[in-house]
Amino acid sequence: MKLIRAIIRPESTQRVIEALEKNNIYAMTRMNVTGRGKEMGITQGSIRYTEIPKEMLIIVLPDDAVTKAVRVIETAARTGTKEYPASGNLGDGKIFVTDVEESHTIRTGEK
Repeated sequence: MKLIRAIIRPESTQRVIEALEKNNIYAMTRMNVTGRGKEMGITQGSIRYTEIPKEMLIIVLPDDAVTKAVRVIETAARTGTKEYPASGNLGDGKIFVTDVEESHTIRTGEK
């Protein structure tokens, strides 16, 4: 099993969730987070914001479903233009994939 953590723009979240659901990926956790990447924050007038609101989706999937899920998230979260849909922008997000050693269901105690 793998754990996917996708940190994306808040305005992309619903689009990403709907794309995942169309691909039969329903179970996830959604969290509001703040942070910054290469864009190093944003400037509005004379004010500099060093932490930007983002959303994090956490998904656990079998190994064979990870490539498809990552592709779906990348496509739905990318903010390309109509002329160049495959080109995104700084701040579109990041996807991390890590191994899950164990999983326990609280209700049943199943491992």
